[in-house]
Amino acid sequence: MSLYSRFFKESQALTRLSLPIILSQVAYVLLGFLDTIMSGQAGSADQAAVALGVAFWVPLFFTLTSVLQAVSPLVAHHFGAGNMAGIVHDTREGMWLSVFAGALSIVLLPAARPLMAALEIDAALIDKTHVFLLGIAVGLPAAMLFRVLSYYSASINQTQPMMILAFLGLGVNALFNWLLIWGHWGLPALGGAGCGWATAIGMWVALIALAAWTAWSPAYRTCYLWHGWSWPHWETIRKLLKIGIPMGIAALAEVGAFSSVALLVGRFGAEQIAAHQVALNFSSVIFMIPVGLSTALSIRVGQTLGAGDARGARFIAWSGIALGLLIAVCAIPLILFGREAIVSFYSPDRNVQIIAANLMLFTAIWQLADAAQVTAIGALRGYKVTLPPMLMMLVAFWLIGLPVGAWLGYKGMGGLPPQGIYGFWIGLVTGLILVSCGLTFTLRKVSWACLHTPRVATGEGLA
Repeated sequence: MSLYSRFFKESQALTRLSLPIILSQVAYVLLGFLDTIMSGQAGSADQAAVALGVAFWVPLFFTLTSVLQAVSPLVAHHFGAGNMAGIVHDTREGMWLSVFAGALSIVLLPAARPLMAALEIDAALIDKTHVFLLGIAVGLPAAMLFRVLSYYSASINQTQPMMILAFLGLGVNALFNWLLIWGHWGLPALGGAGCGWATAIGMWVALIALAAWTAWSPAYRTCYLWHGWSWPHWETIRKLLKIGIPMGIAALAEVGAFSSVALLVGRFGAEQIAAHQVALNFSSVIFMIPVGLSTALSIRVGQTLGAGDARGARFIAWSGIALGLLIAVCAIPLILFGREAIVSFYSPDRNVQIIAANLMLFTAIWQLADAAQVTAIGALRGYKVTLPPMLMMLVAFWLIGLPVGAWLGYKGMGGLPPQGIYGFWIGLVTGLILVSCGLTFTLRKVSWACLHTPRVATGEGLA
């Protein structure tokens, strides 16, 4: 079989596996899309409150769920090796870990209020944001457990349930947004803050539905979760954390860098905060395509390594990166030529539209780097390599990207005046380019090592 034929065949396999994952990820991002649009109809202050709330809960959510995603490569390796008992054991331990993660989120989110006050954000805006975050805190424990069940399901090639139920949660969220923002059907009119409580209700509905699906569908009978429960096995929890904590910190480094910009530009007013949220939310929708591909790539690489085929895993990894870059090339003209129309859907405020449309140019610039870094990190997770990506994310975004952005945003450079929000986005682009180069080099090194070291090829030498 020719190289092109192998690439085409692997691209088909990755697409089949990743498409439901992509659509489920898009559904999650559309939660933010709905919140941004519907809160925007209530006013720029309500939209800004949602933007600030997102800046707090999304980094926490992605950090904790990225830790929990350690379940995915472990289950994928077990599935490739035909070890069904291992799948059940590690998934149950991941579920216990999700309980602890949900409890942590309930403690941390309400603590955002004093931080907002320290950043000198308007008191009325803080009050709205706090109510929004209380609702999110109620829903996050359900979201954590839903994610673990989703990772388990996807890693045994059952991706359809997570897609269907993610859109079910989206529909529930849209309904309760309408009810709670404007106070229909006798419910309190909470304005933009109602979006947080609507999201929580959607999270719980999706969890209950997925638990029922995995309990009753015949597809899960060979690795059935819902009998023979035991207390947590701390050795397995430790193994999950060893893989998952670097994944969580890496996610926090990237998502936190992007989300923290909303806080760092808070002094520039509600319009720049709202414009940042508009551009970032659309960027996140586009980003879900390579993220879904990255998740599928992690599963495919893990399953292939579990079956003992290091050469096949290497080919899958690089095929995934090539496919991600092709997708990025297709996305660039869509962003460049459609940005004016896109931002008009988010906000009726003309000033917000102008700033957001300019920020969309940065989104077009970073597509190739973004696709390369996220697919590379997915492949590395399939190899159980998570520590080097974490270190690269921290350096690229927090030691280089954000400091560069803050300098340009607050002070300018040379003869240039302070660039405001645009300076921060220049810093984000810089971080993405650096981390994409580092991750692809690391993948080359790791995949080559697996071909020559049997212990590494099993994943044991990399965990």
